Amino acid sequence: MYQKRVTHILKDISLQLDQLLKTDHQPGLLGGHTGCALFYAYYYQLTGKEEYLEKVHALILSSIEAMSSHALLPTHCNGIAGEVWCIQHLMNQGFVDGDMDEIFSEVDVLLGDQMIADLNNKRYDFLHEGLGIALYFLEKETPDPRLSEIAIALANTATHLPNGITWEDHFSRQTVPSLPDEPCYNLGMAHGMPAIVGILSRIKAKGIDAGNLVEKSLDWLLSVSNPPGSPSRYPTLVNNAGTALTASHSRMGWCYGDLPVAMTLLYGGYTNPAYEILAHSVQNRDVQNGIVHDTCICHGSAGIAHIFNRAYRETGEKLFQQGAEKWLQHTIDIYDSPAGIGFYGDGKYEIKEGVLEGVAGVGLALIAALDMDTEPAWDRCILLS
Repeated sequence: MYQKRVTHILKDISLQLDQLLKTDHQPGLLGGHTGCALFYAYYYQLTGKEEYLEKVHALILSSIEAMSSHALLPTHCNGIAGEVWCIQHLMNQGFVDGDMDEIFSEVDVLLGDQMIADLNNKRYDFLHEGLGIALYFLEKETPDPRLSEIAIALANTATHLPNGITWEDHFSRQTVPSLPDEPCYNLGMAHGMPAIVGILSRIKAKGIDAGNLVEKSLDWLLSVSNPPGSPSRYPTLVNNAGTALTASHSRMGWCYGDLPVAMTLLYGGYTNPAYEILAHSVQNRDVQNGIVHDTCICHGSAGIAHIFNRAYRETGEKLFQQGAEKWLQHTIDIYDSPAGIGFYGDGKYEIKEGVLEGVAGVGLALIAALDMDTEPAWDRCILLS
């Protein structure tokens, strides 16, 4: 089938990363060279070649040096929280040796204080504000007491509406000035409700009391879906009444649209509506109505393929396997086009190195598709496991 072709693409991605990293100066997890360590780690696991494990160690040393010599943001996407998440994850998976408590005890205090302060100030954004920091504390093998503080902060700042609870999106208010002057609620993973509920679901799964926050927020998510017959089941942004504030149709991807909502429902225990959304996406969405221009994890075909792959791994549902194979084939096909595996933005394609928008993420998705016997635990960094 596609194994030989994917193996060739992975080798090419490795070579491209080697070149990109010679001039890269961004140490972040999702957008910089720290995340490339994830690709090399799982590529080492796939191939058994020690040269890739050596690259992992070199990148982690570079990340630690950046933390000690540069003034970095505390965030998950391109800041300290993402970097220490990656190091903790690689230790958990046996790729790197060390004691995080000994190495980063002071960092834990700083990140914990920033996280709770952000959440109390309604700065919930997963990529760029306090919520994403929670993933680092969730990655620790022993439940961290700060996880209870997260649940308390979110309970105290929730918006209660007739159909459940939600959290207002202040980040989009800053970045989309054309929005109407009314409360805004975001239905995307990158900046909105699926990430908040995803964090709460994982806190609950660790046996920490989160009250009924998960259930009431999932009830609200169900209440704001598009009317029957709409191409997409969910819009991107809604108001208090659940009415779309921008276009009701949403793209296919990890960042926005039906797929992150479906996976959030699935992990929250709402399996029937999750199945329905995923099945609709397999059967009715395509490159055109999905607004898919490239292959990246964030909103490209490799990311879509991986979400269906993850849904298949979780449920055993053959239809989701078909969805994964459909979008994997598109990723293979587009590799041979002028787009290659570049990130599409501002009307052009650009080769990036990162997990979210770059070739490292495409590579990780391809490894997961090629090796169904190995758990792609790296995707915890984007709330897909």
